[in-house]
Formats: sequence, structure tokens, C-alpha cells
Amino acid sequence: MNMIVLMTAAGAPLVMLGLSTPDLPQRNCIFMIHPQVTSAVFESKEGKIVFPDRPTEYPCSYARKQGGTDIAFTNQNGWRFEVRIGCGDEGSWRASLADDAVSGRAFSPFGDRK
Repeated sequence: MNMIVLMTAAGAPLVMLGLSTPDLPQRNCIFMIHPQVTSAVFESKEGKIVFPDRPTEYPCSYARKQGGTDIAFTNQNGWRFEVRIGCGDEGSWRASLADDAVSGRAFSPFGDRK
């Protein structure tokens, strides 16, 4: 899996999460603006969390498990992201910081190629 699309809880496109290769337990990832993001979504709470100020590459954990793939990392503002993609290439994401959290839908458009 090299790219995951993250959407808001309402299903609006937000960002593409690019993952480095090779497929190791420790990979690097970076957020890229989704080409269909609207200004309203970009300015939303989710947008401000995902795009804090500049593109940054993050070290992330990557674990294939029975039933799906889990990816986790912390961005430069301290938000902890957890992404879970199931066997059907669809899943969810969650970002949390202290008692605050946002979440949404996620999918891998190219699947989990081995």
C-alpha cells in the first residue's frame, strides 16, 4: 500500500497519505492535498490538523495484520494519527491530541499490493 485517501466523516476528500517503499514495519509518510479538496474542507478543523503549516515527512509504523493494515504516526503539532485499512481497501482514520479528536473515512485506491 503506497497511498491512502483520507476523507472527512461526511465523506469529503481531504488528503492523500503517501507512504514510502519498501514495505517495512517502519516507513515514512507525507500528506498531499487531495486534488478535489474544497476551500471549506481545507479551512475545516480536519484541514487545520492535517495541514498545520508545511508539508513534512513523518516516520510511521506500518503493520499488516489479519483483516487489514494499521498505520500510525504523530505530526509536527503533536496530533497522533491512526489509520486502519481493512481487507476491502476501505477503513477509517483518527487523529487525537489530549482530549480532542477528529476522525473520518479512508481507502486505498490501489489496494494492498504484495
